[in-house]
Amino acid sequence: MTTAQLGDRYAWRRMQRTWRIISLMAVLLCGLTACLKWPNPEVSSEQPDRVLFKRAMSAVEQDRFAVANLALQTLVNTYPDSEYASKAELLLVNPRIAECGESWNSFPQCDGRRGTTLPTP
Repeated sequence: MTTAQLGDRYAWRRMQRTWRIISLMAVLLCGLTACLKWPNPEVSSEQPDRVLFKRAMSAVEQDRFAVANLALQTLVNTYPDSEYASKAELLLVNPRIAECGESWNSFPQCDGRRGTTLPTP
């Protein structure tokens, strides 16, 4: 055999090995993609105004009135025709929630601390 024939043979084997590696990587990539969890369509199709209202209610239950105020104001401003917007407007009248929207640092409940006062400098 001549050197040219040996070189061609070596190049052919290297190309075969490269294609095997590429095909193996493609199979592994497809296999890993199949294992991924895709977004649940029931959750992603949920109404965004309802999500904001739920978050606000959750914040109220946890005594996070500043967060609730922000979520409710966002709901009213973004979705003014929503059924949840009218409920949000009623909740924004609540003194605990309303106080946090105007001057959040002067009321202890806005910071999530119950019955404590903020230190004065």
